[in-house]
Amino acid sequence: MDQCVAMQQTTDGGYILAGNSESTNGDVTVNQGSNDVWLVKTDAAGTIVWQKSYGGSSYEYAYSVLQTSDGGYIMAGSTGSNNGDVTGNHGSNDFWVVKTDAAGVLQWQKCYGGTSQDIARSIQPTSDGGYIICGGTGSSDGDVTGYKGSNDIWVIKINATGTIGWQKCLGGAHIDEGYKAIQTADGGYMVGGYSSVGGGDITGNHGIEDFWVVRLDASGTIVWQKSLGGPGEDRAYA
Repeated sequence: MDQCVAMQQTTDGGYILAGNSESTNGDVTVNQGSNDVWLVKTDAAGTIVWQKSYGGSSYEYAYSVLQTSDGGYIMAGSTGSNNGDVTGNHGSNDFWVVKTDAAGVLQWQKCYGGTSQDIARSIQPTSDGGYIICGGTGSSDGDVTGYKGSNDIWVIKINATGTIGWQKCLGGAHIDEGYKAIQTADGGYMVGGYSSVGGGDITGNHGIEDFWVVRLDASGTIVWQKSLGGPGEDRAYA
């Protein structure tokens, strides 16, 4: 199984594709074990220029990729490994961020999370040269503070080399999941995902699951939040 989950056009007119691969043949030359993050660089016509696998003996997934200002690439997803390319895993699945150079050579990687399941769904650049990462956490230890319960939206601000500036758990006592965070013109952030039931940071819930949109200031403090939806399941992914 090989899945492309994210892609972006690159400055040379080609494309960068990220996802995961279980293969050890065909276009895939290396597999670290189980399921790896797979990064593929193509030209403008879709011909592979290079491809790289990253991971360890467990399962790795990439959900977001972007070209960085130095011409390299950065990916965010999850890892269950603590070997191979992966160091610093806190337990179960961690947010996993991988930074490469322009040829896909790994420059640095970071695990963020706690002893439960933590999955990063998006990474976006910030005006200070760092990144904002959004996903979900079931942890209440390790890098995670302010956990509300069950599963929270987890937002992390990191600098250009992956050091955490701040982190915030957003949600209530039930399952809440974050899929995208972007920086706004005033230096704050918008976060999108879904919320369940209400309570905690959540007001105005309409039913089972709502679109949940959260406006943060530059330090991650909630400015406002909105629940959007009806009595059924409503989820925002972007």
